[in-house]
Amino acid sequence: MNYTDLDQFLDQCYEELEKKQFYLKAEFGIGYCEKSEIDWERGILKFKENSTVKLMAKITPLGSYSTTNSTWMWAWEYPFIPDTLKDKAEQLKELGSITGLKIFENKIFTAASETVWEIAAMACHHLKSMGCYRAAAGGVWVFATIDEIETVESRLG
Repeated sequence: MNYTDLDQFLDQCYEELEKKQFYLKAEFGIGYCEKSEIDWERGILKFKENSTVKLMAKITPLGSYSTTNSTWMWAWEYPFIPDTLKDKAEQLKELGSITGLKIFENKIFTAASETVWEIAAMACHHLKSMGCYRAAAGGVWVFATIDEIETVESRLG
């Protein structure tokens, strides 16, 4: 991709992500639950309210961003991620040949926070995900795509 094509692709992906995020927030209330937790073994993101699971989402881990040293690390490098999830995450390496960006080949790289959201947008587009979730823990942001989501409160009551 040349610079103009890449810029248009990023704009398209980011616009798609904004629409997807709006839908997830409006339809499922993403962002309103008091707590979330990720089960990395199963690739499940749970949203809780008063210790009750309200939503469950199947996810693909993308990576993590250190706000302290402005570095991104791809999820396929995480030692605690099972191979099935690593395989899903590694599909993002295909974006290297599509976009020409070397960031999809590097395990860890320096990035601005805006770049991280561009990565999330391209990932959601490429994986045909419903949206993206960012969890913050200290100075680290962990990103995952939301591939499927369901309300589960009725099953628990």
